[in-house]
Amino acid sequence: MTADELQDYLESLPDKVEQNVADVLQDQARQLSEAQRAALRAHQAAPDESGHLEESCRVETRDPLDVHVVAGGELTTTEVRTGSGEPYDYSLGFEFGNSRQPARPFFYSTYRAMKPDIDEAISDAIGKAIDQ
Repeated sequence: MTADELQDYLESLPDKVEQNVADVLQDQARQLSEAQRAALRAHQAAPDESGHLEESCRVETRDPLDVHVVAGGELTTTEVRTGSGEPYDYSLGFEFGNSRQPARPFFYSTYRAMKPDIDEAISDAIGKAIDQ
């Protein structure tokens, strides 16, 4: 490989990595969000117990390599004010518990269980991009 070929290869890496990894990130995020919804359903005693919590589980993409799996927010924030005078996001009550209910973790526990596979999928995508 000549110096020019090497330079061209090195300059192409960021685009190759972004193209390959972006799709994997989206796929892994979607799988994680689906698994979190399934974990949440397993904790519910009645279908309406969590209000809009399952609906609030989603993937937000800010740019191709900035993908976030989130739950809660506007759909789960009640107008009922806590003692501090702030609105309450009941997604936190499900995940961590509160004075009215025990913790029923669905978000972070699912992430921790899936993290090794997510990391492996991302590493594989990076490796494939570098090998191209």
